[in-house]
Amino acid sequence: MPANLHAARSHFSRLHPSRLHTSRRARRRLLGACAAWSVAAFAASAEQPSAKLCLNETSTPATQACLHRALDEADARLNAAYRKALAVIDGDDRGMDAAAKAAWKAQLAAAQRAWIAFRDADCGDLILSEWASGSGATGAQYACRYDRTVQRTADLLSRYPLH
Repeated sequence: MPANLHAARSHFSRLHPSRLHTSRRARRRLLGACAAWSVAAFAASAEQPSAKLCLNETSTPATQACLHRALDEADARLNAAYRKALAVIDGDDRGMDAAAKAAWKAQLAAAQRAWIAFRDADCGDLILSEWASGSGATGAQYACRYDRTVQRTADLLSRYPLH
C-alpha cells in the first residue's frame, strides 16, 4: 500500500463519529447561511424600482426596449427635479446674496456631475463583467441606471422640496 494512501486511511480511521457529526452540522449551517443569503439577495433585488417594470415582456429585446423607455422617462423626471432644485435655491429667502446662491448652485452642479459619474461607473462595464457580457447585460445596465436615477430623483425632491 502506498505510504500516502496508508496515512490517509489512518487519518480517517481516527475520526470519531462525533467529529463527523460536527462536520455535518457545520455543513448544514453553511448551507443554511448560503440559502438565507440567496433569499436576501433576491429580496433586495426585488425591492429595486426596476423589478416592477416590463413584467409582461416575453423576449430579451422587448424587455431591453421597455427598460430603455422607462430609463428615458426617469431621466426626464430627474431633469425636472434638478430644475426644481435650482428654482428652490433661487427662491431661497434666508437673505443670501447672489454670490452665495451662485456658489450653492455650482456645488449642486458639481454633486450632480459626480453622481452621474458614479451611476455610469456602477451601471456600465461593472454590470457587463457581472453578467459576463451575456444577453441580459444590456437590460441589467438599463435597470441599474433606472434604479439609480429613481433614487437620485427622490433624493433631490426630498432635499429641495417646493414650498
